[in-house]
Amino acid sequence: MYQQLYIFDEKLTFGNMKRVLFVLAFIGFTFTSVSAQNVYSEIKRLSEAVANDQTKDIETRKIATFKVDELNYMAAKSAELMPDSSMRMLDYQAYAMYEYVNLFLDKLTKAEKKTDKDEVKEIFKVASINNSRFNDMDKELVLAYYSNPNYITQFSLDTDWVKALRDVKESLGIE
Repeated sequence: MYQQLYIFDEKLTFGNMKRVLFVLAFIGFTFTSVSAQNVYSEIKRLSEAVANDQTKDIETRKIATFKVDELNYMAAKSAELMPDSSMRMLDYQAYAMYEYVNLFLDKLTKAEKKTDKDEVKEIFKVASINNSRFNDMDKELVLAYYSNPNYITQFSLDTDWVKALRDVKESLGIE
């Protein structure tokens, strides 16, 4: 009868169609000067600009630094372990990471009690560590942010962001 459509390993239903259309519109407006193959590059460019902007507060710059470090790690590991993987896969992972971090910050700022904030942090940390992409054994590198209390983005660098985002949304009851 009907074929099922999946986006980022998520079944497309009428209920989440509105969200998908919004995301597509957002991508269209945000990256109008960028081709579909350059999402990774654009997110990296924007994150580098924020990380280097001394007029921004230190926490904003730290978040942007995490994004830049993650994108660099992702590209290096993909080239090393998956040399035939396409730029499109990096684009998917980069966009999912971008959405993941932004969802984390949104949920964290909306949490009013310390216990609620701690719960949000734990949900995102667990999803990050439980969805390894490369199974990297260099734990010092992979857990550089995860184990660092000086950064709000305490996530593993070795993360499959598409899967981690799906897990977080499932845990939070987001379609």
